[in-house]
Amino acid sequence: MKKYLLNISVLIFLLIFQLTIAMFFPALNLIPDFILIYVVIRAVIYGAKDAMIYGAVGGLLQDVFITSFIGLFTPVKTAVAFLAALLSGRFFPENLLIPPLAVFLATIVHELVYLMLKENYLFAANYLTLIKEIILPMAALNALITFFVYLIYFFWGRRDLSGQT
Repeated sequence: MKKYLLNISVLIFLLIFQLTIAMFFPALNLIPDFILIYVVIRAVIYGAKDAMIYGAVGGLLQDVFITSFIGLFTPVKTAVAFLAALLSGRFFPENLLIPPLAVFLATIVHELVYLMLKENYLFAANYLTLIKEIILPMAALNALITFFVYLIYFFWGRRDLSGQT
């Protein structure tokens, strides 16, 4: 139970941090999706069940606090967590490129599915322009953040597990 409360607290903190960045820097065009990064990293490390739970909770939090249409982020984040979990256990933990690559691809899938589910963008949006100007740069930004977060996690976890560096 403590584990779930701690991880939900982390999700709430990440949502507040994401919303704070948007409030303090309104001129920014790209704001990283910290919840997506967290969920995909958990999916790659711990597997589908764990990531899908936190993907659903994180998506629900985003639905409540960001959008007016409840139920848009919840299925998208849950599905992306499941897809990212397919990488779980298939690589060595020392491989620092798999989590950023997973987040890069997950961001692209997440944004495309989100755009397709959002009814006012379905036929009115120019998807090529959105991919080129928003989705790919956001995916690159999320992947860069993931690289540094996973690097810190990897070395911190290694130190904790072995008792030494």
